[in-house]
Amino acid sequence: TLTRDAEWLWKNEIPFLVLGSGANVLISSGLLEMVVLLNRANKIELLKSDQESVIRAESGAILASVARFAAQNSLTGLEWAYTIPGTLGGAVYGNAGAFGGDMSKSLKMAHILHRQSGRITLSVQEMAYSYRSSALKRAPGEAIILGADLFVHQGDEVEIKSIMDANVSKRKATQPGGASMGSTFKNPAGDHAAQLIEAAGLKGTRIGGVQVSPVHANFLINDGTGTPED
Repeated sequence: TLTRDAEWLWKNEIPFLVLGSGANVLISSGLLEMVVLLNRANKIELLKSDQESVIRAESGAILASVARFAAQNSLTGLEWAYTIPGTLGGAVYGNAGAFGGDMSKSLKMAHILHRQSGRITLSVQEMAYSYRSSALKRAPGEAIILGADLFVHQGDEVEIKSIMDANVSKRKATQPGGASMGSTFKNPAGDHAAQLIEAAGLKGTRIGGVQVSPVHANFLINDGTGTPED
């Protein structure tokens, strides 16, 4: 299991990283001197009481699948997550967000395996979220995310799916298809990375098999021949 493997690697001082779906990742063409754990823990379940509804999912679950699970159970609150690639673990780690929502607004509790403390839970306050960052991201290698509890509440299934479809349409209209790492650069305060790249005259620029997208300048598109060096 992910827990057993991580504990063994920590004990033996062997460097490792956990890879989810591989979305938004650029793999070096050089030697990677560490173990890569491929996370396939993807269980999703609904925890419901008189007080609240919570979706509990393992960190390897695809984020869009978690959002779809919510919609199928007429639960609102995760529509923003439907178009985001990658896994729940990556989203919790990096405070992923879109369409006015992000993990800092949806997370109730993260289930963590900590190198020193073992299995613990962190509240959204303890995750200390900031723009595309978290306490865990600012201290890499000290913990791995096993799963998370997400707040949802009862809604109308038709309305929920309508919002999700609208988000998909908007993303398709404003972002390029093809192979990319997603948005490459974080937005600086008070500005947008794509706007700055375009203002520098780099929109559409090509190096080897990689091009700054002419649709959205914060996407670097691989035409199938691009290399990490490009």
